[in-house]
Amino acid sequence: MGGDVGGSRGRPPKGYKRSDERIREDICDQISDHPDLDASDVEVKVQNGEVVLTGTVRERRFKHQLETLAERISGVTDVRNEIRLYREQQQQGEAKAGGLSSSERSTAGTTGAAAAGTSGGASSIGATSTSETKNNESRRNAS
Repeated sequence: MGGDVGGSRGRPPKGYKRSDERIREDICDQISDHPDLDASDVEVKVQNGEVVLTGTVRERRFKHQLETLAERISGVTDVRNEIRLYREQQQQGEAKAGGLSSSERSTAGTTGAAAAGTSGGASSIGATSTSETKNNESRRNAS
């Protein structure tokens, strides 16, 4: 185990404290020594011996493995694991919310233009697209 947690290491001399940078390097080296562990989206920060792990991993076991590796490093006093599980469905949902399909873009573009033409507001309530306006005009002309 790490610093104050216990383990098979002896007690350091009075006043000895490992530097945060050295702790961070040891953690990163340990992570790199595990080829099956994908930590490419994980960040390791150390302050006063406290390790903070942030980012995302694709498998829950990676999150727990990273925490266990960090705990075992000499000088670590605590580990805060803020790693989140990457969920492909969430990523697709965020992409869809941010990016529109080509048909949605064309409707949004004309709807936005129609809404902007009325009192300069951003609301598109009651606005119609150009194609809807043309369809309505042709129906009126036909009757």
